[in-house]
Amino acid sequence: MRFDLVSLSLFVAVAETQNLTHAARRKHTAVSAVSKRIAELEQQVGTQLMLRLPRGITLTPAGHSLLYHARQVFRNLEKMEEELSDYAAGIRGHIRIYTISAALMNHLPRVVSDYLSLYPQTDIEIEEQTGMSVVQGLLAGEADVGFFSSWTPAAGIAFWPWQHDLLSVLVWPTHPLAARSQLTFADIVNEKLIGSHRNSAVSHILERQARALGKTLNVGLRVSSFISMAELVAQQLGIAVLPVNEVASSTLHSGVRVIPLAELWAKRDLLVGVRDYGQASPSVKTLIGSLLPTEQAAGSDKTDAGWAGGGN
Repeated sequence: MRFDLVSLSLFVAVAETQNLTHAARRKHTAVSAVSKRIAELEQQVGTQLMLRLPRGITLTPAGHSLLYHARQVFRNLEKMEEELSDYAAGIRGHIRIYTISAALMNHLPRVVSDYLSLYPQTDIEIEEQTGMSVVQGLLAGEADVGFFSSWTPAAGIAFWPWQHDLLSVLVWPTHPLAARSQLTFADIVNEKLIGSHRNSAVSHILERQARALGKTLNVGLRVSSFISMAELVAQQLGIAVLPVNEVASSTLHSGVRVIPLAELWAKRDLLVGVRDYGQASPSVKTLIGSLLPTEQAAGSDKTDAGWAGGGN
């Protein structure tokens, strides 16, 4: 079954505007031409795609299915055009990265720097997201590569372990806990906390562990930036729990101490993922290959997150 791109484009316009006239205006064509194209599509697929109502249209289940696949077709065409135009412009590669804060803060800048030193004409876009948004972006084709944690369910994508991470507690130097070499969650559960945003995996896992102890977290402030959290700790507005390590601690505010959280659940893997390695662009495969052994990326990827549940 072959589909005409013009007909698919008109169908998407009608589905999005829910009105033949508005769709015709958007596509700069006659209403009769739009109606004819939709009728031809319905004849081609052998079923009704939309119901004509007095004040517009509504999609049938078959219409919703076609809309989903048509959008995928146009998204792939846009990606193809973008990549080919990059080649024409001499960029020779374009990679869209979604990443959680921990990866962006600790490891990703070095990765990008090393990659661009070898492939300086590659165009790389980086967006900071929650873990779930990273996975959703990969599934939707909005991101080419994602960096997220093993706390995030990742069904439907290919992913590999990349780095290790550990939750640590940030306190100011004169805090009663500052002299400790490590802390347990019971040591801090009653402290006033500076929390990350509510949808982050760190927030979810801390709340879950507090409930296990029969406690409720005392979160006085919430901010999305790790650097901002460290600044607030330095001002003695509360302590914070962040996924940082000994390397990252040097990038935080000088007025804080970073103390490891000695809990098994505080350890996690940082993962790198793509929607489909086999369909990835050469630039994406090269980036993945720079992070992992070639045979691991090509043949040993995981496609379901059996690691743990969470969000960022």
